[in-house]
Amino acid sequence: QPRLDVLPFLSGSLGWQVSGMDSSDGLADAIVQICRASGVGAIVERDRISIAPALANMSPDTALESALFGGEDFELVLCLPELTATELVLELGQGAAIIGKITEHSEILLVDSSRQFPIVNLDLQAGFQHFK
Repeated sequence: QPRLDVLPFLSGSLGWQVSGMDSSDGLADAIVQICRASGVGAIVERDRISIAPALANMSPDTALESALFGGEDFELVLCLPELTATELVLELGQGAAIIGKITEHSEILLVDSSRQFPIVNLDLQAGFQHFK
């Protein structure tokens, strides 16, 4: 189901910048492509990534890997100013989340605030590849 509910919010907010794409080739792929196109990096917080109920029976690592590198979700991944992102999440409600922040350096890092898991450098190698 396309996230058309975001369109009125975005179309009514001219004057600020937004980058985005769908996550059809995986969340990590969308984040990496947005960052590369914008010349920035990101810090993605592992515990803020939503795990679909269908993945609940998998091990936490497998579920996270599916959320990051699986495809066919067709959710929107947007990069917005912090205040605008917070307003949008409140407007959309359940299913919308802020999962990280943009940085000036070029690395795209998956971090764990509990420090139980190592920092992972996200790239396009692990995601779905149309052509190899």
